[in-house]
Amino acid sequence: MEQGRDVLNLLKTRRSIRKYQPQALSKEQLGAILESGLYAPTGGNHQYSRFIATQNKQILEEINQIVKEEFAKRDLEEGCYQNKTIVKAKKEGYSCLHQAPALIIAVAPREHGNSMADCANGLENMQIAAWSLGIGTCWINQIHWLTENPRMRDFLYQLGMRTDEDAFGSLVAGHPAEKRETPPRKQGRLVII
Repeated sequence: MEQGRDVLNLLKTRRSIRKYQPQALSKEQLGAILESGLYAPTGGNHQYSRFIATQNKQILEEINQIVKEEFAKRDLEEGCYQNKTIVKAKKEGYSCLHQAPALIIAVAPREHGNSMADCANGLENMQIAAWSLGIGTCWINQIHWLTENPRMRDFLYQLGMRTDEDAFGSLVAGHPAEKRETPPRKQGRLVII
């Protein structure tokens, strides 16, 4: 019962962190986080989702530069969720990776109907595992949004994504440089019959 309370506390206190200390994760920390993603549920237990991880600063800078330049080219579209990224990308100092020292990209077969759910489950497991180790994380959408962009795809191929795969999600991780409190939960989101 005590272990269950610990897990519930992790779930309730985990926050998206957007400010990080510069030091890299240890090999053991990154390995434990990645391993937790391998134990996430996958549709039919196919285990098609794969995870590409890096702490290489040059790679992180290149990905951020691709995101910045590709979104800065775009025009705002009414009601588009990506508008915030477009606006930010046009400004100096934009970092979609929040200057985090680690990036994990979830890839899976484009034609598999459960790839998005499988990748999301893996990344969520990693976020909870990271928090249990005192490591902060933040989900990153921009790489997924650019999964069909030729420039991003070419770079992801260099990192190990296969031609039959897409990037379905990613997260950054690092030692938090901020503390974030859990805001109250919105009411009316549960329906119990």
